[in-house]
Amino acid sequence: MAEQLKCILTGVMARAEPSATPALVFATALARRHGACLTVCALPPAFYVPVTRTGGSASAILKSEIERLEEMTRRSARDAAEYIGKAGVVCIAEHTLSPLEARTGRLVRLARVNDITILDAADPEDNAQGAAIEDVLFDSGRSVVIVPEKGGKPVPRRVAIAWDGSARASRAVADAMPFLRQAEAIFIVTVTGEKDLSQMAPGADLATHLLQHGTCEPRLEILSAIEGDAAERLRKFVRDEAIDMLVMGAFVHSRFRQAVLGGVTRSLLEAAPVPLLMAH
Repeated sequence: MAEQLKCILTGVMARAEPSATPALVFATALARRHGACLTVCALPPAFYVPVTRTGGSASAILKSEIERLEEMTRRSARDAAEYIGKAGVVCIAEHTLSPLEARTGRLVRLARVNDITILDAADPEDNAQGAAIEDVLFDSGRSVVIVPEKGGKPVPRRVAIAWDGSARASRAVADAMPFLRQAEAIFIVTVTGEKDLSQMAPGADLATHLLQHGTCEPRLEILSAIEGDAAERLRKFVRDEAIDMLVMGAFVHSRFRQAVLGGVTRSLLEAAPVPLLMAH
């Protein structure tokens, strides 16, 4: 990723009553800060067609539902574009509703040709938003910023890096450079007691790398997991140090997309304490 963001993507869930979500607010402010073009992609909600006895009735219900959802999705894209335009940001608006591809297919393709994607965090019960986050994170090849309900700072002053020396963490750090270079305080945080870190690249080496890229001097932190729970230890650190953004790699237990998310990844996605910049 270039150190100056030029192309930013945000996805918004279509709603009957569209509103400026935390991700949309964050993405708009970030695009304005960098003079970037912001693309907004409206996603239709998941829907189910009632089973009926006659094929004709089912076909009519399906057609009516698709038309309703398409109008809702189009209106959500239009309203988001209006919000972005009022902020003086260049905007491209898209909406997607195709029975021929996955619901998030267009969003993932757009993510591949943007510097970063900004998405709202998902409630534990919100399977549709959770799937959108996972699809972009694992299939786009780009980093994602997940914005919690309370929002966040598009110019974070205090940034923590969850560092385990993995390729995923390294990629997240590289993609976070536009944020790291503007930060007033950077913490390289390694949590022990959750997995084997014997082969990891030391945090001191990462600190040297960041300094060579013009960041402030990072502070190294080695913490012990709380009863083996690294995610909870990271949350506590975020609270104690008033962290504005957490940078980390996203982990799955195998090469297969349907595999279970790593425990720390899943836990933080389900309850993001601050905006998470994640890469896989």
